[in-house]
Amino acid sequence: MNIRSFCLATLLLAGSPLMAQAYGPALTINDVEISRAKVSAQVDHMINQRGLNSGGITQPAVYEQLQQDVVERLITQELLWQEAQRRGVIASDADVDEQLDDMKSGFESEQAFLFQIKAGGFTEKAYREDIRQQRSVQQMIAGELAKEVAVSDEEIQEFYNENIKQMTVPEAIRARHILVKLAADDEAARVAAQDRIAAIQKELQDGADFVTLATERSDAPSAPKGGDLGYFARGQMVAPFEDAAFALQPGETSDIVETQFGFHIIRLEDRREAQAVPVEEAAERISAYLTQGKLQSAVEDLVDDLHASAEIENAFSP
Repeated sequence: MNIRSFCLATLLLAGSPLMAQAYGPALTINDVEISRAKVSAQVDHMINQRGLNSGGITQPAVYEQLQQDVVERLITQELLWQEAQRRGVIASDADVDEQLDDMKSGFESEQAFLFQIKAGGFTEKAYREDIRQQRSVQQMIAGELAKEVAVSDEEIQEFYNENIKQMTVPEAIRARHILVKLAADDEAARVAAQDRIAAIQKELQDGADFVTLATERSDAPSAPKGGDLGYFARGQMVAPFEDAAFALQPGETSDIVETQFGFHIIRLEDRREAQAVPVEEAAERISAYLTQGKLQSAVEDLVDDLHASAEIENAFSP
């Protein structure tokens, strides 16, 4: 084909559906166009982020699914941005600058940052605009939509009653211990450690003060605090230590207990029985949790409504 024939063929194709599919916008959302180049760049970026190789994707369905994920995200983002503009919620330049500076601080250099956003199909100007859109949507959700959701005292009480097991503080004890460390695979050191802990035990039996001996003789990091380990629940200590400690009553001292760390003598200081946290103490956290769930549902409903009323042209639709 000579150059004249090629040009004529190109002009003829320019008005055809085939050329529109190849070179037209990927998406049109209420008259706002999103280019194929942007979709393609973000698909490639997603592939790289997931540790995949675009050249190594041999299943068309895999690529098509990634492409569809990107398309759906871009449509949703654009619809929410348009809604934020309609409501007059636009992120300020100062807010955008702060977000941009924060993102740049995570990179070794300005060049590394620019390389990363370019891989996602952005110039710095376009990326700045993308940040403005995302921040505007976030502010709309945190402000406008959050005002539309409320959690009642009745809902808090109902959630509390239905999840009472999760509202229970487990049994906990406060204990002190004296530790004589044990060197691994050294029989002579083992005998010496046994002699040391036996001597300490004898002193305790003769009336020596536990706190004083723990401070002066224990090899544990807790020695400066008189061996005090504070309060702990089951599952926080190694099994032999935990079993011996929880078997004691306040004021009782254990026999010698061996663990992987060495030889211990444990004294129980206090025991707190399992108990439910009062609803008044849990109310703030329950309210925050329920509010977040309601807010998520509100966003999903808004997106569904925006989709239903929008004019969307998707070049990737079957």
